[in-house]
Amino acid sequence: MADALLNLQGNEAATVIVVDWRGGSQPPYGQAVANIRLIGVMTAHLIHNIYEVLGLQHIDNFHFIGHSLGAHLGGYCGHALQKRFYLKLGRITGLDPAAPYFTKTVTLVRLDRTDAKYVDIIHSNAMPLYFSGFGITEPIGHVDFYPNGGSTQPGCKQASSPNGGSNDLSYQQVVKYVGCNHERSYEYFIESVAPSCPFMAVQCESYDAFLAGNCTSCDKHHYCIPMGYHSYNIYKRLQMGGLVDTNSNIALYALTGNNKPYCRVHYEVVMKVANTTASITHGPESGKLSITLVDRNNNKSDHMFLDEEQKFYKPGTIETKMVAVKDTGHPPIFVIVEWKYETNLFNPMTWRLLKSPSIYVEYIKLSSIEYNT
Repeated sequence: MADALLNLQGNEAATVIVVDWRGGSQPPYGQAVANIRLIGVMTAHLIHNIYEVLGLQHIDNFHFIGHSLGAHLGGYCGHALQKRFYLKLGRITGLDPAAPYFTKTVTLVRLDRTDAKYVDIIHSNAMPLYFSGFGITEPIGHVDFYPNGGSTQPGCKQASSPNGGSNDLSYQQVVKYVGCNHERSYEYFIESVAPSCPFMAVQCESYDAFLAGNCTSCDKHHYCIPMGYHSYNIYKRLQMGGLVDTNSNIALYALTGNNKPYCRVHYEVVMKVANTTASITHGPESGKLSITLVDRNNNKSDHMFLDEEQKFYKPGTIETKMVAVKDTGHPPIFVIVEWKYETNLFNPMTWRLLKSPSIYVEYIKLSSIEYNT
């Protein structure tokens, strides 16, 4: 994280201060929760000292980044700066803020959007601990990002129970238990500092609505804000234009890859199964459709199935899906469509003895969020 921020150039050049609180994160977990209150106040005093020594007019350029319990530590720091020194942090980024002891609590005891002028959250493991979750679910910032729905991340496997189910766990043991999903928010943010593509996220009513392709345009009803480091630049433009209420929350959704680089570009895919005589005569069919996008330089995107499982396609039906693929650098000029049919030996309904399995596609339409095409 520090190296990525130190490599920023020009107006983005930064001085990085790392708060090492490993000594305060020892077992039990409840003690670590209590310790961050003191560490937050100590960090606030450090920032105030820098403010005094350098003769600063404000601390708008101070950006606190915290993961898990560290996110709430940032909240305590921001709160202490306001109450003790009448200063307000410019920004706090919470990376999958911890849920145990913080879920559904009053804002005084957790990170919330009053702790800084801009608070952005990336949720990557928002589910109960008994389901291997550790991150908070509810939106608590000005902007809350829910990549892949915010609970589990592609490429992460289910964790096994930590320490044989013992309650005497250190903070590090808990983080290791929830592991991949919880840590992924940290990795997303690091990649967002110098991303391979825009890392765009879209405001939508829910993750299911997003996947169904209900939020594919960037307008006053569905704001588009890049997830991670550069999100504040877009939010400030919306704020200056009077388009956002700083007292309310914006929830945004995005899809990522299962390995680095995680950034993907989003396409709404609309496919209609033909309702022609040939299609009706052939009848409905089960299978899996996949697409590959090809740009003007003949660069191909990764191969992407519209559904993980076989789906039943009937003549005349229209299917809409949101898919995410690696960016080739240019909008696609055509798409390669593949149909995969799988026969199940134990399911006679999948047997095709007298005809070959196929579907008749009338059209496929692509709409890009990133390329606005």
